[in-house]
Amino acid sequence: MDIKNTILVIDDTPMIISALCRILLPYYYIKVAKSGEEGIVIAEEYNVCTILLDINMPGISGFDVIKRLKKSDNTCDIPIIIITGQDESKAQCLELGAADFIKKPFEEGEILQIVKTHIRGK
Repeated sequence: MDIKNTILVIDDTPMIISALCRILLPYYYIKVAKSGEEGIVIAEEYNVCTILLDINMPGISGFDVIKRLKKSDNTCDIPIIIITGQDESKAQCLELGAADFIKKPFEEGEILQIVKTHIRGK
């Protein structure tokens, strides 16, 4: 599969990772990180075209992940789509540079459409 179609999922919940992989694997190559620190390393090392990011994770939060990715020349242009159950974090995520926001529980069609929009827009 073409490397331009690589999506990075950063989430610590196995059920969410599994659901996102089930939805996206027919269309995209997926890299998975189970912590923010691991996600930052993968984003720096691989040519990912979009990141799906949870906010609440052990270690560094999704907020910190966004800040660090947006400061790096290698990752600052990667669209970050937040996937979280917290409504109150939407404004903060968008202010930090997130491209979009999906509220849990999500629907398959919603995930595919939003990812497709941000990959196409790159």
